[in-house]
Amino acid sequence: MKAEKKKNLAKMQAYKKVVSQNKRINKINLVVLVAGLLLTVLGMEKAGSYLLWTGMFVLLITAISGILASGSLRR
Repeated sequence: MKAEKKKNLAKMQAYKKVVSQNKRINKINLVVLVAGLLLTVLGMEKAGSYLLWTGMFVLLITAISGILASGSLRR
């Protein structure tokens, strides 16, 4: 029982680490998305488009990372 509890504790700590890292990345990503949207509205479509696509890509990667982390927690 004790070994199983240690395993579960280690999994939970790893999950919390991934979630906190994703939160920080998402805050930075929000700034990138806002900057891209602002540049697009102000007429700099090319630069704004690059920032928007970069932001969407990072958002997708962090979402997948969170899903994989929660999946490994359940096993």
